[in-house]
Amino acid sequence: MVSKKWIGGACLAAGLLFSFQSNAFAYEKPTYTNQVKVSLGSGSNVPFKLNSLFELENLTSGEKTLLVPELYVSISSSNSVTTLTAGNDTYSARNGFRLSEIQNPAAKYAKFTAPTNVYKGASATDYPSIRTMKKSDAAEYLSSFKNSSGEVWYNIQLSDGSKGWVSSSTTLLADSPTSLSLFSYLKSGKKAISQFRGSAELKGSGSTATLYNILGMEDYVKGVVPNEMATGWPMEALKAQAIVARSYADASKTVSSTPASQVYSGYSSEAKDTNAAVDATKGQLVKYNGKTVQAYFFSTSGGKTANIGDVWNSAQVPYLVSVSDPYENSPLSNWTETFRSSTLLKSFGFPDGTVLFGITANPTGANGEVGSVTMVTSAGTVTKTGNENTIRHLFPTTSNSYGYLKSNWFTMNSAQSFTVQGAASTQKQYSVKGAAVMTASGETTVGDSTVQVQTASGTVSQDADPASITLNGKGWGHRIGMSQYGAKGFAEKGYDAEAIIKHYYPGTEISQ
Repeated sequence: MVSKKWIGGACLAAGLLFSFQSNAFAYEKPTYTNQVKVSLGSGSNVPFKLNSLFELENLTSGEKTLLVPELYVSISSSNSVTTLTAGNDTYSARNGFRLSEIQNPAAKYAKFTAPTNVYKGASATDYPSIRTMKKSDAAEYLSSFKNSSGEVWYNIQLSDGSKGWVSSSTTLLADSPTSLSLFSYLKSGKKAISQFRGSAELKGSGSTATLYNILGMEDYVKGVVPNEMATGWPMEALKAQAIVARSYADASKTVSSTPASQVYSGYSSEAKDTNAAVDATKGQLVKYNGKTVQAYFFSTSGGKTANIGDVWNSAQVPYLVSVSDPYENSPLSNWTETFRSSTLLKSFGFPDGTVLFGITANPTGANGEVGSVTMVTSAGTVTKTGNENTIRHLFPTTSNSYGYLKSNWFTMNSAQSFTVQGAASTQKQYSVKGAAVMTASGETTVGDSTVQVQTASGTVSQDADPASITLNGKGWGHRIGMSQYGAKGFAEKGYDAEAIIKHYYPGTEISQ
């Protein structure tokens, strides 16, 4: 039986009774229509910030707690156990956590300046403790009460719906955020922090922790379109991009935020016209025989898109076939790259000192897309075969941010700059750097960047390993599906989004 202390004719036990009589409503968590899961980043330690109230749910125990706004946190993983750290507070779970955005919170919330016990009544001596709140925890504020000792206590509601009392000595009250619920994260390779709508999932695998963004399809697409197509482009092109981006995600469900899926930078990247394009096409998907297609797209085709079977060495798909790109006007339609023999020998995995005698690109695609590259060297002949990604990575370059060739649609020209006299014959080759040569004073190794070569007209200075292998190529990307620059061109010619999509994905329809 609870002891009673009288205060001006009122019983302190009323503090306990009142904790179960509140007009406050518990906060709500959204249910996302057509949910998308986006991998934002992974690492041994992944820091980010909660800009609003979020509910943290332990996916192992089911325990829930509110976390305060403006909270800097990080996640790590050890033996696949995920740990979330906020200041001196930690939370761990074998199955990871879900951070849910909050809708319709109480007008005020309680936060704590030190670990704070929650009691069943407004007294630390007369009522049992039901929970201890951490400094990073928050709770919904319901009401205030002053006990017989003159102490002010706050009635709060916890994430599991239970109610209790906390002392004002270690509790502060604050207005609940009314702005959009967001969290902030610095994506790998980016200089500016991005803000993201929706909720998050935190997962550990081995010693690697991963941060996922969980949100509805339409909000997700709003964070994709301005990163995949320039704001200010024709509205019908932006609408086409919105539809194909939505279709790609709908067919995938779990995607990355990088070009490996489609570039997603969240709320911070949204723009007025791209949001309008998403809203105007809400729910629209590219379908073939009633099923949503994984609508691949890319920057520039170079005049024709590619058959998926030609560039990914996969089964041919009826709607992912080569089509003409008559209105594409892109600075990437045609390009040239040059390479030294040493660069390509290293890329092929040959050891230092290997001499390149010949190199050929072998076209296998309907438009001339390269399916293999053959090298004839002093260490033997090797042919590298693979899909467009494999071929492009054989040619490392600094001419773009990806560090490899723009596409696998190219032709190759090469010049064997040197004719070397051997003991019994001559040999044409691309480089003499590192070669042993006989001079008037004896044998020496060519180690300088230039070499003196005797010609019929005299001695000339020449690069010992010249950039003598030239690739003339077309397009940027895998070239499967929709060309973004091509879509822009179609839109400028008066085509609407549906007509654009049907051109690049023959036989498809657009529907909800």
